Amino acid sequence: MREAASFAPYEFVEVLTNTRTYGGGGIFGLYGTVAADSEQAPYVFVHEFAHHFAALADEYYTSPVAYAPAPATRVEPWEPNVTALLNPATLKWRDLVAPRTPLPTPWLKDEFERESRAYGARRAKIRADNRPEEEMEALFRDNRTFELTLFGRETHAGKVGAFEGANYEAKGYFRPEVDCIMFTRSQAFCAVCRRALEAVIALYAA
Repeated sequence: MREAASFAPYEFVEVLTNTRTYGGGGIFGLYGTVAADSEQAPYVFVHEFAHHFAALADEYYTSPVAYAPAPATRVEPWEPNVTALLNPATLKWRDLVAPRTPLPTPWLKDEFERESRAYGARRAKIRADNRPEEEMEALFRDNRTFELTLFGRETHAGKVGAFEGANYEAKGYFRPEVDCIMFTRSQAFCAVCRRALEAVIALYAA
């Protein structure tokens, strides 16, 4: 891959697959991938490129992904957009937290998780039954409508804090805002992710 890419000037690599089935991946400093014909391709491209480009962590935690079990002792993650919140006073994005914002920051977590479990079951059945991709795309749209409605009721929506649920785990890891491209199929990065992206851009643009 690197030999082929070397025929043109490049700094980052995004692999587009000529497929419609939803999916993609991103590895910091290596490459990102996306199913180019998926309805969700624009979102997936940006989400996965953010992994590759700026080492942003996944903030979601309810998807059926297979990762190692949680360690008994937590250490602070190295990625810029997730934290174990071992000491709120030294939170890595503390300078972006408004005064009087509680840490951890409360959100409608239980309600979100109930809906996510139902959504996950529907998603798994569509795949198990090999249903048309149109049905999966419709499910994604329905789920996003629910998320937008829920987040619209959040007291701390649009504010930086420490919202529990991130890094593939429901407890013990926290994300900066209630919503972000790294958490859901959002259209925007949170303030912490934006800063991380801007730092890499500045590195290359300088």
